[in-house]
Amino acid sequence: MKQPEGVMRQIVAQILLGQLNIDQAAERLKVNRQTVQRWMKKIEEEAEANQRTAPIDFEQPPPPPKPTRPAKPKTKSPVDELRAKVLTLEEQLEEANFKALYYSTLVRIAKHELGVDIEKKSVTKPSGSC
Repeated sequence: MKQPEGVMRQIVAQILLGQLNIDQAAERLKVNRQTVQRWMKKIEEEAEANQRTAPIDFEQPPPPPKPTRPAKPKTKSPVDELRAKVLTLEEQLEEANFKALYYSTLVRIAKHELGVDIEKKSVTKPSGSC
């Protein structure tokens, strides 16, 4: 049975939030584990393609986090130390982009699927006490 895309994306978001694991998601939707893993891979590939072609697309669900590389000992030349620092900063930037995409997806899901508007309005009236 083919699941609607919105349901698929919501389940993947719940997995990424840690609310479900792959087995629980598969059991809930009565699909096998490989189907859920395929959904996650598809969504990750979409997010990566969107990041390469455009700024962060807040309408796409977040990709799963990638494992970080362990830090190496500090017995390097200054150039190697700078390269290691750049690598660390790139990983932190990727994580920050992932978090931004993740939180925007949560806001979108809350608004469109749950009917809860979390975002602050851009135009607010000044209070009388100022």
